[in-house]
Amino acid sequence: MNRREISGQLELVFDPAPELTDELRAELTAHVLPDWQAMGACRSTADDTWFPADTDTTGKTNAVDRCGFCPVRRSCLAYALSTREEYGVWGGTTELQRNVLVRDLVDGAPVVDALDGATLLPEYLWRQAA
Repeated sequence: MNRREISGQLELVFDPAPELTDELRAELTAHVLPDWQAMGACRSTADDTWFPADTDTTGKTNAVDRCGFCPVRRSCLAYALSTREEYGVWGGTTELQRNVLVRDLVDGAPVVDALDGATLLPEYLWRQAA
């Protein structure tokens, strides 16, 4: 993250997320169920709910909430990460959240942990309980 001074303001400029290696893309792809799109909760929504404007925080929140109990949320997120989907809500994550996940993966975070952390409710993260 870079900081740039603008008369009386501080603008935060985020560096672009690094590129995933072919190995990471392959591992993410292994978590994508065949025909997952046909099972998505978003399948019945024919509007642009999943692609709110950058400034529409309410729209993003609503879209993320609607992904909450989707049966293929993990596949959706793995697909979005492996194909570097830049826009919209995928697997219950925004563009910024996916960029953070990509950075974590490039820095060595296990794929399964990144997907679990982003798609499971905290009470189901039994692997992290100590």
